Formats: sequence, structure tokens, C-alpha cells
Amino acid sequence: MRSSSPLATACACAALAWAAPAAADVTVFDAPSVADFKLDLYGWVQPRFTYQEQDNRPTVNFQPTPAFTVQRARMGTVATMGPWARAQVEVDFSGEYAVPYDAYVVLSPIHEEVASLNLTVGQFRVPFSRQNLLPSVAYQFADVAYFVAPNFIVDRDIGGMLWSDLFSGILRLEVGVFDGNNPAKGAKVKTDPDFLYAARVSVSPFGPAPRFEGDLRPLGAQHRFVLTMAGSVMKHRADELNFVRNYAGADVAAYWEGASLYGEFYYHVDDPIPVPGAATGQRVRQLGWNVQAGYFPPLPWVREHLEAVARVEFFDPNTDVLHPTNDSGARDLDQTNPTWGYMGYVFGANYFLNHKHTLKAQASYEIRNETKQCLLGQTLPNCTGYIANNLFVAQITAGF
Repeated sequence: MRSSSPLATACACAALAWAAPAAADVTVFDAPSVADFKLDLYGWVQPRFTYQEQDNRPTVNFQPTPAFTVQRARMGTVATMGPWARAQVEVDFSGEYAVPYDAYVVLSPIHEEVASLNLTVGQFRVPFSRQNLLPSVAYQFADVAYFVAPNFIVDRDIGGMLWSDLFSGILRLEVGVFDGNNPAKGAKVKTDPDFLYAARVSVSPFGPAPRFEGDLRPLGAQHRFVLTMAGSVMKHRADELNFVRNYAGADVAAYWEGASLYGEFYYHVDDPIPVPGAATGQRVRQLGWNVQAGYFPPLPWVREHLEAVARVEFFDPNTDVLHPTNDSGARDLDQTNPTWGYMGYVFGANYFLNHKHTLKAQASYEIRNETKQCLLGQTLPNCTGYIANNLFVAQITAGF
């Protein structure tokens, strides 16, 4: 084999030198003080194993296959231009094609500690649900609650948002206008004539809350009780879907002495828009709630590493349908298949290798119960309204 050239050797050395500080902020160069420019890189990968119970009854025929998957593979960069501006791009590589998730700019003409005024423009998270606003690397479980999934809320969209932090982060106000495209990710053409409007108010009376789930703060900081409460609304006239969509939600999170508690309520109404020459659709109402908790037991060797977690959640994708008249065979939560309202009981454990969410192992087992009654004309044990589908998930997160 031909020996490598001096140029290749130099490039390899440079690459190693570049990779060394990856666990921290990555500064590309020392910018002039007038610019105060800094470029940071971040990313994480989340491989997982799932095993779900099978239901082989002919009337159900639910046979999921145990599988290893890469749930998320994110890479992002943040360019900070002093306190006045910030640009962020985040891309997911876990699928067949790279998908842009975040691509936005934040301008901060007022950036005092007691008060700030900011404008975010681009593609970013819609201000609805605290779980939706947290990065996926920081979840207490492998996934968010049923109704926080993008199948049911608008998680990201392209638009603009004014927001302000007041009284050193005690109060945050957010008001945004978005395209309302469906789906939103990567959309370049606005296909809907109306906009999606969103607003959120957050109050943290004892100071800003952590940007992660679970009380993973340093031991010295866990003595400070943290409480944050918020309410969110969204409204969108979706002419393409012939619905006016209204969303309302509230959430509360608390942290203290290694313990954390989170609760959320969700309500969504789709009111049909009359279409000339066509039958008017049916109103769709969705209701959900989630309560989850975690605790780091004060045991030797594992006090800052091992967290026990539990969750109870409920979601009904169509509360107006009590006894569905047919069974499409689908088992995914979907408002077009309202047979499968869910009540879930989840128990699990997280192990943090470096006291951070960027290096952890998670395992959970979910007892999933359908909340709808048997279909009309069906009786147990062949009722497809009750299926065997409990779920085990094991996931590793590694990032920088």
C-alpha cells in the first residue's frame, strides 16, 4: 500500500485536534471583539430495541416484530453573535433521507437580565406543550406522551414569533404566526391560505426551570425548589382539511432534591367547515393528560446516576365516538381510527453515565389498555376493542 502523503497526514492530525473538544462547545475561531461570534456544534444518536406483545386472534392479527432501530440521529449547529442574534440549524439523519428539523434566526434587540425582547423567524418548535419544547435528548422516557407526538399537535412549523423573558426569567410570553402547512418540516411553498396562530405564557416563580426532564441538576443545586407552570393555545383554519382546528393545553413541572414531577392536560377540537356540494364532516374532539415522576434514590455509588421513573397517561383521539361501527385494522393512534383510545402505565429506569442526558441508558415497560368499549355486536374474548400490545423499550443516548 502506498504511504500517505504529508498533506493527508496533516489533515488527519487536524481532524483529531478538531475532535478533541467536541464534548464541550466548539469554537471555530477567535472572532474580533466587535463581532463576538461563536460557533457551537452538537448532536446525539439514539439507537433502541423494542418488543411489543402480539395478539394472534384472527379478529385482531396484531403481530409486531421485535426490532433494533435508530430512533434519532441529530446533528446541529448554533451560531451566536453576541447577545444580539443567534442562528440554529438541526438535521435528523435517522431515516432514508436527511430531514431538516430546525432552521431559524433569533434577534434580541433588548437583552437585559430583567427583561428581553426577541424575534424568532424560520422553522422551529411551535410554543405548545413543555415536552414539545424540550430537545428529544432530554426526555425522561424514550418518547413523549401520546398526544405530544406530531401526529396530534403541530410540533414545528415555519413562521415568526415574538417572545419576552421578564423579571430574570420568572415570566415568559410567546406569540407566534406560522404557515400551518401539513406536514411542516422542510416545506418551502405555503399551500394553505390561512395561518396558524399560537401563544404561550409560562411562570416560574422561583427562577427558570431546567431545560430537561428529571432532577439531574448538580447535588448542590437540587436544594433549590423549582416550579414552572404554563398554558398554551393554537388556532388554525385548515381549509385543505375542511376543519377549524383549536388546541388548548396546560402543563406544570417541579424539581426538588432529586425528585421531579410533571403533569400536562391537552384538548383539541376540529370543527368542520361546510363545503358547497359536499357533506359536512363530523366534529372531532380529542382529550389527553399525562402525569410522570422520577426520583434519584440517595444510595451509594448511584445517587447521581440511577433514576426510577413512572408515567400514567390517557388519550382519546375522538371522544364523540363511544362505540365505533367498524374496525380498520390499524393500531396506530389516529383520529380517523378512533377505536383505540389509550390508557398507559409506564415504569422504567434511567442510568446516566456522566450525570447528563447526553450519555444515558433507558428501559421502560408500558402496560397499554384500550379505553373504548367493544365494537357493536362483538363480545369478549374476541372483542377487538381490547388487544394485547404491551410495549418494552430499551434505548441508549450518546451525544455531545
